[in-house]
Amino acid sequence: MLLPAQRADPSSTPETSLADAEVFRDRWSWWLSHPPVVQQISPHLVDPAQITLFDARRNWSCLSVGALDELPALTPTAQALVEEFDQHALRHGWNTMPRVTGRKTLRLLLAWVDAEAPIHEADIRALADRRSTTIRRVLQFLDAKGMVVPDPTRQGDPIERALHRRISTLPGRIAEELHRWMLVLQGQGRRPHPAFPFTTIRTYFNALAPVLNAWADRVTSLREITTSDIQAAIDDQPPATARNLLPALRSLFRALKQEKLIFRDPTRGITMAAQRRLPAPIPTDQLRGLIDRADGPLAKLVVALVAIHALGKKETDHLLLADLDLLTGQLHVTRNDSRHTVYLDELTHALAIQWVRERRRLWPRTTNPYLLVSRITAADPTHSPIARTLTDAVFRRADISPGRLRRDRILDEAAYTADPIHLMRVFGISGKVAMKYVQAAHPERRTTGPR
Repeated sequence: MLLPAQRADPSSTPETSLADAEVFRDRWSWWLSHPPVVQQISPHLVDPAQITLFDARRNWSCLSVGALDELPALTPTAQALVEEFDQHALRHGWNTMPRVTGRKTLRLLLAWVDAEAPIHEADIRALADRRSTTIRRVLQFLDAKGMVVPDPTRQGDPIERALHRRISTLPGRIAEELHRWMLVLQGQGRRPHPAFPFTTIRTYFNALAPVLNAWADRVTSLREITTSDIQAAIDDQPPATARNLLPALRSLFRALKQEKLIFRDPTRGITMAAQRRLPAPIPTDQLRGLIDRADGPLAKLVVALVAIHALGKKETDHLLLADLDLLTGQLHVTRNDSRHTVYLDELTHALAIQWVRERRRLWPRTTNPYLLVSRITAADPTHSPIARTLTDAVFRRADISPGRLRRDRILDEAAYTADPIHLMRVFGISGKVAMKYVQAAHPERRTTGPR
């Protein structure tokens, strides 16, 4: 049997064939004298029976360069796990690049750790320092098989972890008081009460952060803050910012007083004049062609749901595929303990059909129950909703916020009908909110009250 380099080329001359044969003989003799190195299994693999003497994280800096064939060989168990990962990727319809990158990442990991014992999450995440690795998919795959030792520093809500990191940048005593405030809002204070969601706590802290940084330059504890300090902080802010700051300050100092960390609440007695803010319409040139400018079936459907049916951004992200009934043209939206039925217009119905077809084409095997999915959430075994940043990007390209777009839609309907009951039925809003929009659209109907 002739090797490819030995086969005769009809178009070549005898001289050329002889020269090629000479080159091939040289290469063949070099290969015989330098056979490829067969890598051995690493002698440093984790032994499941070995007791941990002390906890230490791995340093993968040695893997920042080099080829895969330079790695230690895989054990049969590790090789089977790599093949199982490859089949998992094929079943879930991953593209070639994520599948190959994920297989390479798992190969790097198992060459040094093996698959006989659970792997520390911190060790897996540390592999991100090497180029062309994917941590999320490998971590999800191993976690589903019970092969991951969770990282204690990453446990809990991501917003909670971010808040603790930001609070830790403040001086010691103030940081301790802020951590105690967070515990109180989580329902873990001296007096039990329902816990606040972390999104609310984050909103409070975002309002507090500039003031706390300014105070930290001159005080060592919030015990030193007086009523005049609170009033000065509010007076230094624009009216809209001050209205967000005062509730946050009240929450902070009431919690500290409850925990007996301060003697008196310096926010007591401070008030602000009530201000009724009515929605204002968006200029027509901003609204024209919003759906046409949206990029792709998902973006077009999201814009239509907000601009036509006034759905909120969060509830749009959390819509389930089962909530959409294409046969009847209805969309069922869950709001707190109630369900609001949206009757889709012809355009939104057509856009919903386009998106469902696109969703099935791109990810036919996904088990994610949400209507809106992305490349990441479609393959996520935890069945998480679509990332908030993705829908934010949809409206950022349109240069308009979804909240303002939603308010404009309700305001437009209020200008047309002036019937709060109609607004309540169409948009699923409360009577108080419906009256606010009617008064904004028809200022002549506002009651001025006694003079």
